[in-house]
Amino acid sequence: MKLAEHGIIWQYFTIGTIALCCYLNTLLGTFVFDDTEAVVKNKDVTHATPILNIFKNDFWGTDITSNLSHKSYRPLAILSYRFNVLISSELNALHFHAVNVFLYITLCLLCMPVLQLFTENEQNKKENTAFLSCLLFTVHPIHTEVVSSIVGRADLLAANLFLLSFIMYDKFINTNSFVNFFLVVISVCAATLCKETAITAVCVCFVYDLAKTKTKSMIQRSLVLIFLGLLILYCRLKIMNFEGPNFTVADNPAAFSNNTISKVLTYNYIYLINILLLLWPEWLCFDWSMGCVPLVEHFTDVRSVFVVIFWIFLFITAYFTCKQLLGKQLRCNTSVIIALSFVLFPFLPASNVFLKVGFVIAERILLLPSLGFSFLIIHGLKKFSKHFNLRAEMTIVILYGICVIFALRTIQRNVDWLTEENLFSSALKVCPLNAKVHYNVGKVAADNNRREVAIQEYRKAIELNPLYEQAMNNLANLLRDEKKFKEAEVLLRRALEIRANFAAAWMNLGIVLTNLNHSEEAEKCYLTAISFRNKYPDCYYNLGNLYLDAKRNEEALAAWEKAVLYRSTHTAAWSNMLVLLDSLGKYKEVLDLGQKALMYNPTSAALHFSIANTLGKVQQFEKAEKHFLEALNLNPHNALYYSNLGVLYHRWRQPHKAIEMYRKSLQIDPKMTTAENNLRRLINVQH
Repeated sequence: MKLAEHGIIWQYFTIGTIALCCYLNTLLGTFVFDDTEAVVKNKDVTHATPILNIFKNDFWGTDITSNLSHKSYRPLAILSYRFNVLISSELNALHFHAVNVFLYITLCLLCMPVLQLFTENEQNKKENTAFLSCLLFTVHPIHTEVVSSIVGRADLLAANLFLLSFIMYDKFINTNSFVNFFLVVISVCAATLCKETAITAVCVCFVYDLAKTKTKSMIQRSLVLIFLGLLILYCRLKIMNFEGPNFTVADNPAAFSNNTISKVLTYNYIYLINILLLLWPEWLCFDWSMGCVPLVEHFTDVRSVFVVIFWIFLFITAYFTCKQLLGKQLRCNTSVIIALSFVLFPFLPASNVFLKVGFVIAERILLLPSLGFSFLIIHGLKKFSKHFNLRAEMTIVILYGICVIFALRTIQRNVDWLTEENLFSSALKVCPLNAKVHYNVGKVAADNNRREVAIQEYRKAIELNPLYEQAMNNLANLLRDEKKFKEAEVLLRRALEIRANFAAAWMNLGIVLTNLNHSEEAEKCYLTAISFRNKYPDCYYNLGNLYLDAKRNEEALAAWEKAVLYRSTHTAAWSNMLVLLDSLGKYKEVLDLGQKALMYNPTSAALHFSIANTLGKVQQFEKAEKHFLEALNLNPHNALYYSNLGVLYHRWRQPHKAIEMYRKSLQIDPKMTTAENNLRRLINVQH
């Protein structure tokens, strides 16, 4: 093996190893933030729907033609999630994260041949510009969101295929082979089916061809590329019926501004922040919406000064770049042009120039731009060191120092992405004015039963965004649990004024009104919620409870039947049906329905308990005992279960077992008066 080949292999090995080391700790992660909706709750992922549905639905599992759709069409990404579930037979976060890490390693390895194409005219091959650029790309902390979050896989798949199409296009230029061009088409189409922004691969290939060759064949290839790009764009728009997604002001405030000056200044300030994140990725946040980046409304805003400086720098850079392009140094500066195309074109769809996007800043969209940016940094540092006659060793030390700092920052940031609590808490330091951050911190606190913190954070979210109806809904639920029904009612009514079709708020208002004994209005609220969300099992369950309190038994049963129809695992609805039928003396129906319920919920202690009680009443003691014991096996600390099992043994004329069960019940709950009375009566009879 030649020494040069050995060196290249060693470079690939180094890049792959460093990529693995930087993201190894992500394997400890769970499903966080958008992973819940896009993966965990997505029926297209969990095999709950036919596989062909992934080509009809958006990334979140909603029909792509629906007005509620996010319009993000990424069927190949969903297919990869589905494959994950198929292999592991469950939603195993470790397996999902392992695939993400693998895809990132392959991406970093693909960067090497791409960057070598940037530097193929480099006179001194020992400079290793391609390797150093790839190294900087590999350790860049801006990639943590893409690798650490499962939803980032769409970006990883698209980026891999994007680079593959670029490599294949270079081969097509050199060979003019139809096979290579066919591979380019397949790669670009597949990349676009992973994430829409990958269509910009066509633009990058166009610039690469323009910068590299000056032949007639280049014009022909360019025309074919333009046709390919337009065809893919047309097909993509056709899939979503040429309709864009419906975003809100909170998602992207600048896009909804009526002040043109404010809109332009804010957009340019956001571009500047993106560049700063690439230069020094310290301020990383999972969400930059709402008040994270306040609008730059006037030239008097100090931030507008930075915008002006930013554009002056860009114009100067563009001037010298164009000057070199038109001069004799064109051949040796093609690398800069190609690198700039990698920075510009993949970012363009997120720039709000051509279409309105649903975010302010998204670190994930900087994945491919950071490749061109890394090359420009390395290229610029080398030019700088030559201009000031700095020793090459000193430049290398600086570069490696930057890489070490970036690698440590990447590992540290990965820790934030391990859990939602870490992720949302870390965002408070970066975007304390972001209502969505406070909302998510509150949500995690509520899930962990830290109610005071949750209430405080929800109130802060509403203070920062008085139109935040989801925060109002969640805060109202917490206040309802604390019996503060009036305040909860006020919050829910305000939420419904903001969004009249908010089904969950209608249901929760119905629950609050039920507690305030406003049954008629509560019923209207439940029915309104169902009108906005027809398949709403929780609402049918609560409606059934309302009917039960009003002794409208048939309607209660019908409502609970709807609840289990739309969610067969709704154990509370099943259990209520069994209890009601039992109270009506319809024991056969209880036992038949109970067996059906257990088919969907075999590990529900409540269902086994209800069936056991009915079996005891019809004197099927052995079967009843079996279900009581199964209920206790599933819920061993329930005093009522032991007490009723004691009653079974009492009626079965097994007094010693009955006494044992009554005593166990009282050990768990000394205030269980039924068990205490039965125990005393049984002991007196024995004596």
